[in-house]
Amino acid sequence: MELPDHYAVLGIASSAAHEEIKQAYHALSRKIHPDKQSAPDAASASNRPGASGVEFYQLSVAWEVLGDRARRRAYDRQLSARHSRARGVVQDEVDLDDMAFDPHMGVYTFPCRCSGSHSISEDDLDQGRDIAPCKDCSLKIRVLYDVVDDGDGDGSGSDEAHGHQADRVVGLPYRPGDQPVHESYAGHITVRTWTPPGAAPGSGQAKLFYWYFPAIAPKVGDPPLLLWIQGGPGSSSMIGLFTEMGPLELTDDGEFFRRNVTWANEYDLLVVDQPAGTGFSSVTPQANLTLDDLYPLARQLPDNVQQAWRAAYPGSTSQYTQIRSPMTAEFVAAQARDAARSLEMPAENWPARTQPFLGKLAASLSARGSKLGRQPGMRSFLVPRRRPDQRLVEEGRAPMDALVIADIDEAADPFLVNAGYGPARPARTVWEKTGLSSDEAGDFVDGYATNMRAVGKDMWAFLQAFFGQRPQLRTRDFYLLSESYGGKYVPGIAAYIGQQNDKLAAGARSDSDALIRLRGVLIGNSLVHPALQVLAHGGIGFAWGLLDADQADTVDLLAFKAASHALDGELEMANEVRLMLFDFYRNATGGINWYDIRQRNHQYKRLYLDRGLNQPAVRRALHSEDIPYGKDWGVYFHLTRDIMRTTAPLFPYLLERGLRVELVQGQFDFRDGVAGNTLWINGVQWAGRQQFAEADRQQWWLGKDIAGFVRAGGNLTHCVILNAGHMAPGDQPEACQDMVDRFVGA
Repeated sequence: MELPDHYAVLGIASSAAHEEIKQAYHALSRKIHPDKQSAPDAASASNRPGASGVEFYQLSVAWEVLGDRARRRAYDRQLSARHSRARGVVQDEVDLDDMAFDPHMGVYTFPCRCSGSHSISEDDLDQGRDIAPCKDCSLKIRVLYDVVDDGDGDGSGSDEAHGHQADRVVGLPYRPGDQPVHESYAGHITVRTWTPPGAAPGSGQAKLFYWYFPAIAPKVGDPPLLLWIQGGPGSSSMIGLFTEMGPLELTDDGEFFRRNVTWANEYDLLVVDQPAGTGFSSVTPQANLTLDDLYPLARQLPDNVQQAWRAAYPGSTSQYTQIRSPMTAEFVAAQARDAARSLEMPAENWPARTQPFLGKLAASLSARGSKLGRQPGMRSFLVPRRRPDQRLVEEGRAPMDALVIADIDEAADPFLVNAGYGPARPARTVWEKTGLSSDEAGDFVDGYATNMRAVGKDMWAFLQAFFGQRPQLRTRDFYLLSESYGGKYVPGIAAYIGQQNDKLAAGARSDSDALIRLRGVLIGNSLVHPALQVLAHGGIGFAWGLLDADQADTVDLLAFKAASHALDGELEMANEVRLMLFDFYRNATGGINWYDIRQRNHQYKRLYLDRGLNQPAVRRALHSEDIPYGKDWGVYFHLTRDIMRTTAPLFPYLLERGLRVELVQGQFDFRDGVAGNTLWINGVQWAGRQQFAEADRQQWWLGKDIAGFVRAGGNLTHCVILNAGHMAPGDQPEACQDMVDRFVGA
């Protein structure tokens, strides 16, 4: 029986997305439905449908097949096989069971009569291709095999011949001549439902997207599972997958090709877009945000500047920079003047809450001979008070009191949140130490996460569902890896996993959740302690020659203001001042890339990812036809208050649990680099602190080349990667591969 062309019936391409198919069906059904046609006369009436009835019947069948994802995949295989058979005469037919299979390459081979070999890949078979050419001559064979339906689409169906699951990735457009990754799986997992105001019960949904790559060439039978999440907040993990350490890269033309150095060679790699709303993940209904929501300070601009800004938003980066510059100059000047006035006061009049920051600022200004550094009282302030103001602590007005650090007051506990201030101070949970309320009611707003506890909840739900689909992975050693805002995500997720594991072990949970074998966390160029790390920017900008002394003074003053706002609990304003600091840096340096100063004024280009991942064939292969790849600003907006909170107090909790913790920075990252991270790392208090503090910094060599420096003690490792920026795995892939091998095998 001739295979009907359902795509031709609907008038669409075979690469059409599910939504295009649905729209074409509805449009045609309204046009050719028999009820819309003129009534036939009695002479032509019969039990068989008329012309319009035949058309509508064909349309209905096409929709039944193409509208169901599982049936469409089976149909596409049949269609592709028909095209293969039409390409020419084959010399022989061979059963698939008689062919040799290479599991690492995902390729079947069979000897050719010319002494060469015929070959066909698993991806070819998945897409219905059955012709295996010889690579050395013109002979072809037809491969005989059975196509088994993938199941009902719930992730549990399988192809009995090859062990495929319904979420298997098939049909990615590879660059000609490139060998596809033989096995990967992708899809969505719903982690939450709720009822939006005025909507149907349970219609609100939060889904996380995953892409899972079983190890390509594992060295052990059950390789560790690495989970990678990107930073942001709101940056897709597809960035790391395609530009840093995944097995695939993407050309500007949207074609996939293999990466030579990838963490997926020896380890199972799971890449997740999170929080919900990031990349291919989604929050439904999506937030409807305005410019004023995202940039509240825009309301303070003159009307004509506001109008120009709104006209440009959400335009190009250059437009954004041009419009934001007037606000930057005006705002920076006002904040710097205010900070300078604080420095002009006698030291005894400085507020206790700002003393740690003023001490750091004083030292920085004095070191470079700044005019501000010679203000009255500045030198005498270099010996600050031993404790923050007790009254502020008791009144709950010191949410960031962890900012008192060792190199300001060596006699004080570097993280006073862990030591306590005395018997009058109430005990705080691990989350309250980061500035969160014990009330969890506000963890999600309109379906979006608002803090790291919420992020941990969603990831726990995701992992339980993912491991439920693949129970064989539950026994694997499991590691969390990330960078940038991962300094917030990873400790938040790891702490939540630890708490839930404890409840399960104590029998305090009666649900079906299971323990997660988390063994360690690795974070590159992390933002962990924003109000402390921001203090490093003026000094490193001056040391690198990017800022002169006066410009570095302005950066330091803005850093002081950002930290002061954070101490006052004005977290949105603290973040806005910090962003203004980066705007000032951009204007002062001519746009030097703050993620990697070696790039000069050249920024990272990501639009090719948007184009490539939104190709209909790609979204269909990734089982994300209904959810496009993009950036939902609702993710960033709902985490605005979280940005200036610290997650530093979570690290003692993780270290005391025995987790391996590795903190890594690329040498040339201005934004979240070595100096700022060192400020908080050296203050972490846990049982292994003395061992870490007394450990020598070691040189790290790869062959004849020095790759960086490592300091390790207890279960904490601090690593600096030479000749790398913020995205170190992409800059130094071999070094980062060695780093991960050492971390996992430690």
